[in-house]
Amino acid sequence: MIRRIVLAIVGFALGGLCLWLSTRSVDWREAVRIFRSADAAGLATGIGLFAAAAVLRALRWRTIIAFRTRLSMRMSLQALLAGYAVNSVLPARLGEIFRAHYLGRRAGVSRPGALASIVIERLLDLVTVIGSLAAGLALAGGGDSASRHVLFAGAALAGLAVVLLLALAWLLSQRSAKDWLLLMAARVPAGDRIARRLGGMLGDFTQALQVVRTRHFLVAVLLTFPIWILEACAMWSVCCAIGVTLDLTAMLSLLGGASLSTLVPTAPGYVGSYQIAFVVILGQFGVGPTLAIVGATAVQVYLIGTLTLVGLAILAVDSVASAVKAARRPPL
Repeated sequence: MIRRIVLAIVGFALGGLCLWLSTRSVDWREAVRIFRSADAAGLATGIGLFAAAAVLRALRWRTIIAFRTRLSMRMSLQALLAGYAVNSVLPARLGEIFRAHYLGRRAGVSRPGALASIVIERLLDLVTVIGSLAAGLALAGGGDSASRHVLFAGAALAGLAVVLLLALAWLLSQRSAKDWLLLMAARVPAGDRIARRLGGMLGDFTQALQVVRTRHFLVAVLLTFPIWILEACAMWSVCCAIGVTLDLTAMLSLLGGASLSTLVPTAPGYVGSYQIAFVVILGQFGVGPTLAIVGATAVQVYLIGTLTLVGLAILAVDSVASAVKAARRPPL
């Protein structure tokens, strides 16, 4: 509980700092005018493309989980959108943990296994956005010094994450995980009981990572490309709707930079981190801070916001259904 409170405080503080840094020179009257006059057709197209990407994300997640557990497409999409909503409402990307818990509660899937599948998803996305940012900066001539530092730091993070994933998937097994825990717990009071509980959880997690050895992982990799193409097109459509036309170089840079900014544990809805990413990236392509802030906010409101509302609706319906079911249960 204390850890979550600390994460929330840090997230709000970082988000507020990023928002202040990115909006110091914004013409707010002009920003409101641009936002209100956005092209409705372009916004609708962006929302449709983003929704299609979400469906493919659910299919990719279902494919990864299918390595160990059969899961319906409906449940996969429902859990994905519920997690999406929590990610947007709460700071520090707590929605990923909630998604694993939600799927475990609704579909009986092992929570550690579900979390491992989400880790694989996020690593695939991380590699993709790093590649997008690298390609964009390379086509733009390398960008400025700050952009290169962001690229190098992101590339190092992605490389480390991939190495850790492969190390866990190829070197660990359920048996070795439990043996390791038993060895460590032997020096702790009540260590045997702790090891038995955590050993099973760690075993489920590491077994789920074995998916990288199967064709399910290859399918997940192949699905990653159309997912990000659709999301890039959705972002491009929203930017065009407010009068910002981006070429391939700018779009690749923006997609990579904006997506990397969501890894920072900031305020709910990625407020602050998303704004500063748009201002820094688009500034290299001649887009002023006012338009950049409107672009970031439009993507948050129309793309992320739409899926967040759907996810919150799913959670609300689920809560009502659970309450009705509990009320109909006969008393003991």
